[in-house]
Amino acid sequence: MIALMAHHQEFNLFHFEDGSGNEKDVRNEIPYFLTIPTTSGTGSEVGRSGVIIHPNTLEKKIIFAPQLMARQVFVDPELSLALPPSITAATGMDAMTHCIEAYLAPTFHPLAQGIALEGIRLIGESLVDACRNPNIQNRGKMAMAALMGAVAFQKGLGVVHALAHPLSSLCGLHHGLANAIMLPHGVAFNETVAAAKIREIGRVLNTEELVPFLHTMNKSIGIEDSLSSQGVTEDLLGPLATMAKNDISLVTNPREASIDELVSLYRDAL
Repeated sequence: MIALMAHHQEFNLFHFEDGSGNEKDVRNEIPYFLTIPTTSGTGSEVGRSGVIIHPNTLEKKIIFAPQLMARQVFVDPELSLALPPSITAATGMDAMTHCIEAYLAPTFHPLAQGIALEGIRLIGESLVDACRNPNIQNRGKMAMAALMGAVAFQKGLGVVHALAHPLSSLCGLHHGLANAIMLPHGVAFNETVAAAKIREIGRVLNTEELVPFLHTMNKSIGIEDSLSSQGVTEDLLGPLATMAKNDISLVTNPREASIDELVSLYRDAL
């Protein structure tokens, strides 16, 4: 976003908000920049957007443009070897959420779909070990999976991200942690319309029951996967659901979600 605004100072950053309907085009030069990830989760090193909390509304806003791709990317798993297990876990589940939601998104994009499935496989075989006994091998697989998740979600995201974004901006939860907590509930919500795809994800992860598997995975990497454990209370569910309903990630969820259904998903996660 700093690179974007370097030569667009006549605009406010939020003039470039994706999906607002009147966003400005990125017309001016973007300074040369490269990216070096130091966690294995967001995949933002290969992203075309930035996510910024608006200071007035506390909503997460997405600033998107193809010109925001880094000119060079250097991915070195050695840089993540000293990450605390809690950060490894939360960022790792962020990558898992990217891959799962990209795969479930109804958009036609076979290449992204294949990348998402391979990312899921890599995370399934490496995340637990990366939290417990980090080494170049499991960190390397997580680094690739994180990058792949961000490539895959050009296909779209879904209800999990729509639910997670307000938890970060309104309640201060780490984004990856918010995704980890809401992921099993989002998958369960989509089962009625995406059962075959969910079974395929389960096959890749060697499980017949994906939702219990995700709960177990959270616990095995030290994530307490309830919102109440993070200080979220019943009175916040309405405001959270209103923000989630307006989140652009919801557009590519395979199943439509009403505000009441979003409240129910938050309540199930309490």
